[in-house]
Amino acid sequence: MQKLTAIILSSRDINEYDRLYIMYTLEQGLVKAVAKGVRKSTAKLAGHLEPATLSEVYVARSKGLGQITGAITLDSFEGVKNDFEKLDEVLKIFRFFARNFAEGEKDEKIFNLLCDFLKIVSGSKREKLLTLAFWWKLFDFLGQRPEVMKCVNCQKKMTEKSKKFFSVEKGRVVCGDCGLNFSGLVPINNNQIKLLRIFWGNPLAKIVKVKVEERELKGLGRIRESFERYNF
Repeated sequence: MQKLTAIILSSRDINEYDRLYIMYTLEQGLVKAVAKGVRKSTAKLAGHLEPATLSEVYVARSKGLGQITGAITLDSFEGVKNDFEKLDEVLKIFRFFARNFAEGEKDEKIFNLLCDFLKIVSGSKREKLLTLAFWWKLFDFLGQRPEVMKCVNCQKKMTEKSKKFFSVEKGRVVCGDCGLNFSGLVPINNNQIKLLRIFWGNPLAKIVKVKVEERELKGLGRIRESFERYNF
């Protein structure tokens, strides 16, 4: 029997009364396990295994998929579940985990980042800032931090006055002088670069206090989406 500290990412009905759960756990990373009879009207386990719930989950293993034998809710993140926009963004993150993480490869840093994000965003009205910060911190933890201090082509250090672009293909910043040598560049400004550095250098609890204009978040959000599509 294994005891796992798990964030429930998603579930899928199988057979008549069973359900397959995908979880991201502190102890083992991504885990898939089946809960038998969880869809019966008398079953009490389902409430502890809803997506976007932090639970203590007990899994029995022999061969193949493990079987969930018990679960206790540690945090239900009601502020996420009761807000459609927050929940939508959280489920996008969960789908990324399910697609890009291999089973059995644990990463305590990433688990704590996801857990902290869910706790903070659940009680905050600054979900756009927090969600964007989470994504860029996650890319960093996965070894995909873009270079934003010098041009990928000429290697010159960026200055406040220099024109800047972001190359999704290279995952780095390109200066205005070298921009003609690249295609598919996206403009990026000084404030957005400073924001990236704040994301990488601070915990989410501090980032939530940062004042930033909506247009900067939108611009950096578009770069984030393109970066994710290209690299993952």
